[in-house]
Amino acid sequence: MKEYLRDIVKCVKCGRCRTVCPPGQVEGWESSGPRGRMLMAQGMAFGLEPSNSLITSILTCTTCQQCVTECPSGADPHQVTRAARRKLVALGHASPHQIEMQERIKDTGNSLGDRSSRTAWLTETRVPGDSGYVYFAGCLASYRYQSTVAATYGILRMFGVGFLEDEQCCGSPLFRLGLDASDLIAHNSRQIEAAGAHTVIVGCAGCFSMLKEQYQGFDVLHLSEFLAERLDRLCTRRLDISVTYHDPCHLGRAHWIYDAPRNVIEEICTLVEMDASREKASCCGGGGGVRLGYPELSGSMAGKLKENIPAGIDYVVTSCPLCFRNLSDTGVKVLDLADLVWMAIE
Repeated sequence: MKEYLRDIVKCVKCGRCRTVCPPGQVEGWESSGPRGRMLMAQGMAFGLEPSNSLITSILTCTTCQQCVTECPSGADPHQVTRAARRKLVALGHASPHQIEMQERIKDTGNSLGDRSSRTAWLTETRVPGDSGYVYFAGCLASYRYQSTVAATYGILRMFGVGFLEDEQCCGSPLFRLGLDASDLIAHNSRQIEAAGAHTVIVGCAGCFSMLKEQYQGFDVLHLSEFLAERLDRLCTRRLDISVTYHDPCHLGRAHWIYDAPRNVIEEICTLVEMDASREKASCCGGGGGVRLGYPELSGSMAGKLKENIPAGIDYVVTSCPLCFRNLSDTGVKVLDLADLVWMAIE
């Protein structure tokens, strides 16, 4: 933890991060926001024994990075919180939901603990995949939103994109919980190398961020980037609907991909922006293991985001299956970007 003291002391305790932190806004406690977490991380760096309240504080961060974009002194509470999670694990304070996630992936190779086929969605004829591009589907889409992953591959196969025969979890759930993901990184990297791919296309924002930041040896594109560069070849028709777009944290604030999904959407239908969008977009509440470990808090954050959705739109479009899941649970009609494109092609 001491290597992060430079970031910790950058915090001038102004409290601006508290005005944007999703769990902090819901819970209202100092310990629920970035400023409180920074103080606790500082204590851990000097030997403070973790209490239950400290552990809860560190584990209720969604890793949305709104604190990072808001901080006037350039501190990075997001990185400090991730380091604190690793420290908790090293000290033997892994929570039940951290252990549960670790065991799920160890037993089944996916974050859902699902033992069914990862490619049960595959009904299209496989393409050789000799374009140098390969599709990484991700766990949640493969097992829970198979129509979305089928639509994504249906689009990508038009461009000769292949897919991985033995894909496993990208490792993001473990990495963001402070756990070791090196075996998953090694496995998937071997699969990508064996496929002869120079570029991996990812539809899930969390998987995209993980591959972009933690993998090496190939380029990584989000689906929206790939499609935005090929709008003239998509052959989509105009749809008489209006949608708003929810920026996933791991796509937007983490990698500043804001224009590509909007360019794709505006080619197909009317886009109505939320009042808070792009770098100011609210977090859905599902990331960082919060949905798994603290489902009520996660749902409350999704409910606050729902209040920002413009009236009269037909769908909320997003580029993250976890955002899709959390927003859908509030009763909102949600489409993945791939679903929207597929609707316009069919």
